[in-house]
Amino acid sequence: MAKRKQIQPRAGVERAFGDEMRKARLKKKISQMTLYKATGLDRTFISDLERGIQGPSLRTVFRVAKGVGVEPQTFIEKTRKSRFFVFPADETSQNVKSRG
Repeated sequence: MAKRKQIQPRAGVERAFGDEMRKARLKKKISQMTLYKATGLDRTFISDLERGIQGPSLRTVFRVAKGVGVEPQTFIEKTRKSRFFVFPADETSQNVKSRG
């Protein structure tokens, strides 16, 4: 069975959050396994988050923040200021305009 190659996003909210998550974890000098033990989040999920492949739920943001000892709003603010941050277009408002 061939292994599927995962493509890491180059930018976006998920990539920005993952980059900030990794920086916070490394600043505390803890491994992904240690973060798993502190949060209960699967180590492979932590890896996917850090690479921007998965997007965190609000609950996950709080768990990760607690695991690395920072406030959740710090993650949100740093994510917004990240060089990778790109907010997607609001598709809902576009769909409403095209129907009306």
